[in-house]
Amino acid sequence: MTRSLGRTWVLLVLALAGCATLRHRPPPLAAGVTAEHLLDGLAARRAATTTLRARARLKAGLAGLWTRQAVLVQRPGEVRMDVMSPFGLALAVGTQHDTLWAYQPSQQVRYEGEASPLNLARFLGAPVSVGDLVDILLGVPPVRVATGPAVLSRGDEGALVVTVPFDGGTQVLSFDPATLDLQHGEERRGDVLALAVTFTDYQDGFPHGLDVSSPVVGSSARLAYDAVERNVPLDETAFSPPSAPRVLPLEAAATG
Repeated sequence: MTRSLGRTWVLLVLALAGCATLRHRPPPLAAGVTAEHLLDGLAARRAATTTLRARARLKAGLAGLWTRQAVLVQRPGEVRMDVMSPFGLALAVGTQHDTLWAYQPSQQVRYEGEASPLNLARFLGAPVSVGDLVDILLGVPPVRVATGPAVLSRGDEGALVVTVPFDGGTQVLSFDPATLDLQHGEERRGDVLALAVTFTDYQDGFPHGLDVSSPVVGSSARLAYDAVERNVPLDETAFSPPSAPRVLPLEAAATG
């Protein structure tokens, strides 16, 4: 009787161990899902959205306060973000090709300079190029030209991870194994994490939550879209720097 009971316990323990293994085993890959398939899906999304008009909330900088924004984006390199207050426009920041400008209506002054990653980090919280910023605001990671074959692997909780080598670094993209939506992207320069982007709250195939950070420069920004219109016609003049009595270099602006 005792020996029989012992065998029963052994079988029960083995069965439970097997169930635990099955619970933690990632789901099998769907047929045809490869690194190329996932990257082609991103390329299609990138090509499908060329403009955006949105209302959003942005949290960036040391103050860590949410501000309401009116956002305009147009490929290949135009962005405008108007910071709204209860009294109207508080600050407008925009890029037009290689120029970054910031306009303060209360001071009647416009700051202007190069749209470099350092300046974009100061004003928007993300140390990226203008083209990269456009990609991120349109819901996709910065495009990179691969210098070798992309590799597909499994990550945490079964995520599909695509690693893409490019000139100067490595891009690592994590996709939801069920929906194939992009969840997270990282760029490493050697052993250094240069940029991290997280995409959340997908609605109609478009992420309404964006988190961008760079441990290298210690900057971060969080953007939450409240309303989004894609592929709407935008007036080219909307991205032009506003006229102002005084125009100063960006270095003269206080961005603390």
